[in-house]
Amino acid sequence: MGDQERNIDVDTRSLFSEPGTRVELPGISGLGGWLILIQISLIASLLLLVVDLSQVSVIMNPADREMFSEADLDLYYRVMNPLLWYGAISNVILLLIVIVNLVLLYRKKRQFPRMMIMLYLANVLAAIGTWIMIGQTEIPGALNAFDTTPARNLTIRSILTCCIFIPYFLKSVRVKNTFVK
Repeated sequence: MGDQERNIDVDTRSLFSEPGTRVELPGISGLGGWLILIQISLIASLLLLVVDLSQVSVIMNPADREMFSEADLDLYYRVMNPLLWYGAISNVILLLIVIVNLVLLYRKKRQFPRMMIMLYLANVLAAIGTWIMIGQTEIPGALNAFDTTPARNLTIRSILTCCIFIPYFLKSVRVKNTFVK
């Protein structure tokens, strides 16, 4: 009986995968579960960003500025114009990321989880930027500047969303099994 080698057939294909391919984990896949909530939030974000951009474009319309007095125009250019431009630019960036995410989602591309994490972080940065800009705005002759409570609440909601969904995209078996292309 000495040292004899055992002849056992072991399937090692599941242990080693080709570079660039993902081995499907046992479990669930598809666009169900929590991904339904992600789909609804992306479509709602798309609609809300389009509505928000259309409202900003109406406010920024030069034809409407004829109704303002000279003092109101000065206030507009010093206070409101930078806020509107920041909002418009950040909304365009967020809108582009949302559109890319929707395409990646329904094509089940591997880049989707990373792009969703980028969207959540971009939302936090945009909310913090809005909060800072509103907080630094001063209106001459007024006791207080703008109320920063809505911007603060938006920032807190964005951070909470990151705390919930970034770990989901990093750990979920459904996400790992669904976005493999």
